[in-house]
Amino acid sequence: MKHIWKRAITGILALALLLAGEGGWSTSAQAASAGLQVSRKGDAWTDQWVGVGDDITQEPAYGYIYNLTYQSYTSTSLTLAWMSGGNNTGFHVYRKCKYDSEYKLLGTVANRQYGQMTFKDSTFVRGIEFTYRVVSYQKDEATGEETELPSYASNAYLYKISQVKITSAKRSGKTKAVLKWKKAAGVKGYEVYRKNSGGKYKRARRVGSKNTVKWTAGKLSGKKSTYFKVRAYVKYQGKYVYGEFSDTQTVVSLTNYKIVRKFASLQKKYPSGKYWNHKGKANWNSSTITNKPCVHYGAVASSCNYYRCPNKVIGYQCYGFAWKMSDLIYGRKAKIKNFRSYGKCRMGDVIRYRGHSVIITEKHSSYVVVGECNAGNTCIINWGRKVYKSELSGALYSRRY
Repeated sequence: MKHIWKRAITGILALALLLAGEGGWSTSAQAASAGLQVSRKGDAWTDQWVGVGDDITQEPAYGYIYNLTYQSYTSTSLTLAWMSGGNNTGFHVYRKCKYDSEYKLLGTVANRQYGQMTFKDSTFVRGIEFTYRVVSYQKDEATGEETELPSYASNAYLYKISQVKITSAKRSGKTKAVLKWKKAAGVKGYEVYRKNSGGKYKRARRVGSKNTVKWTAGKLSGKKSTYFKVRAYVKYQGKYVYGEFSDTQTVVSLTNYKIVRKFASLQKKYPSGKYWNHKGKANWNSSTITNKPCVHYGAVASSCNYYRCPNKVIGYQCYGFAWKMSDLIYGRKAKIKNFRSYGKCRMGDVIRYRGHSVIITEKHSSYVVVGECNAGNTCIINWGRKVYKSELSGALYSRRY
């Protein structure tokens, strides 16, 4: 009967350890929030007290694995941890992913009954979902043969490749652009895609080093803007595995590049936070700015600036400011063409919508970035606000090219 009492005590201790350990191990949800995605494949424990009679005094080998999880991870390694309630010799650790034909034995771990076991996989690759299987085994001391027991546990882990962040995309001369991005950890390299306005993205360059975070693009169009995006990749068993593309970065056409430089100069001369007015000024003109807001009791305060616009309108506040900026970019004599289509608008166009006027500094598919005055009824100057396409229903656009 001695083995029966041993078995009962072993079961009670294992259960106590299991219950005590519940609060100290990461759940799948906790793991996912930390950045590592976990898919539990199932834990198994097979009772191996088979053919035991009262005349047998030696306890047979059995395995019991529970609370398989990860202890820590980096972009290039993952450490597994689990608890053992069995008296088996040790554990085999296997790994497999969809690019492998079968499970591969990574290593072995000696058993410490009722203790915590760990195993570090230093060949872990981010971007690939690996399924790990920990299997109990018993070693025959006489022959050295290792026999795997039915008790095993498995989990799958995926640490996604991080999305690349482009830090700058600037034109260099007439036909080149320099693209820079942040280094991604645990990757093999990067791929750069590009397209011109109206075209389709094509891979322009595969950068084979994770430490190379700069590339110079050539043969840029003089009349069309060029769009760039970058993604990181890893390589496993000859297969390329990719992360998400970065946000798109635009290098404007040579024509627009000149406008960009003019806008940069205007933003220094008429900075955000200043006021396009002449409050407290005895002498002033349409270039005067101050640090004092207007107080608009009516539609226009006496301290508001105005500008004689090229369309022969005397424009106060937002209207006059937008058209003054347009004149400073294109010249006073540049012709004006009005239209109603968002799809046709470009950088440098003036928009009149909902009683407010702005000038476009950037054009995107769903929004424009604008420069403006008096958005808050104080004649304050502001650059960089987004105005979404949905807000521009019925807007009037004016171009000078």
